Amino acid sequence: MKTAALLLLLSIATVACTSKSPQPEAEQASQQIELVYHVEGMTCDHCEESIQKGINLLEGISLVEANHEDSTTRVVFNPAKTNKEEIQKAIEKRGYSVLE
Repeated sequence: MKTAALLLLLSIATVACTSKSPQPEAEQASQQIELVYHVEGMTCDHCEESIQKGINLLEGISLVEANHEDSTTRVVFNPAKTNKEEIQKAIEKRGYSVLE
């Protein structure tokens, strides 16, 4: 029992010592933007999947959640790698309209 506890503590210490130091919160926040798009034309789960697939092809995308029930698509992305116009183009390329 003591050996198992010691091994657990050593494992935790090893992981803690080898991890990269975290970035300051302000820096992390500046690297991610969340936008909600109102998308016209989504009627089913397949529509949601199509939009999610199209947006996920872009660089810097962390999260995509499309919802046909309320016609929204929530996207979290790194603005250094993509932008809202590229995301909108990815949605429109799939045959949907983004409402401003």
